Amino acid sequence: MNTYPPFQGRGFGYGPAMRVHEQLGNTPLQWATFALVLLIVLTLGALIVARLAGGGRHRRRFKMHRRGVDPLDVLRVRFASGQITRDEFLQAAHDLAPEAPTEPS
Repeated sequence: MNTYPPFQGRGFGYGPAMRVHEQLGNTPLQWATFALVLLIVLTLGALIVARLAGGGRHRRRFKMHRRGVDPLDVLRVRFASGQITRDEFLQAAHDLAPEAPTEPS
């Protein structure tokens, strides 16, 4: 019986065709690119989570000030609802605007 295969090195057994897999390792440039892409994806994910978790509250406050809510209107509402006394209203109105009314309207 013949123990040696007739086509050794032509894809049958351990020949040059099997050595192709030895060259399939990742290069350092590929690993660096992968790490950079992974870092960018994780950073964007963290920003999105932070924006959805708590960023909305600060944005709403900023828009409220930007729209031009008058501090005297807020003061009048607080006085009308009983949150502050008349003296506190007069003092705050005087502090906010020198030409503020002396009596609440």
